Amino acid sequence: MDEHMKRRLDKQRQLFKQLGVQLDALSIHEKQFNYKLRGYDPDEVDAYLDLVIKDYERFYANIADLMDKWQEQQLTIRDLKSTARPVDDPTKIDRKQLDDIVKQLEYSVRQLKIKARPEQSLFPE
Repeated sequence: MDEHMKRRLDKQRQLFKQLGVQLDALSIHEKQFNYKLRGYDPDEVDAYLDLVIKDYERFYANIADLMDKWQEQQLTIRDLKSTARPVDDPTKIDRKQLDDIVKQLEYSVRQLKIKARPEQSLFPE
């Protein structure tokens, strides 16, 4: 078995151990059963276990992919938290900003009065 495959299987075993899964693809592949008279066909059992192994490998790939995505999201969340500016106290009002808003509203009201009725005498200020 090459080194890459060995590292991959070790990583898979560690993950499965964390998840409480007892079997991995290699342990299924290496399992030997005793022969008995009138037992199951060994070739049929091996073929079935090969399917189980493929499913385990797919499950592992999906789990590893999901864990990688989760870790990326955790890093993103951490980065967002560290760069987020503290929210100012909403009860504090910036006086200049408030004056600008009031002026803008007064201007908008004057413009609406002019458009609604051009006679200035109807709307005393």
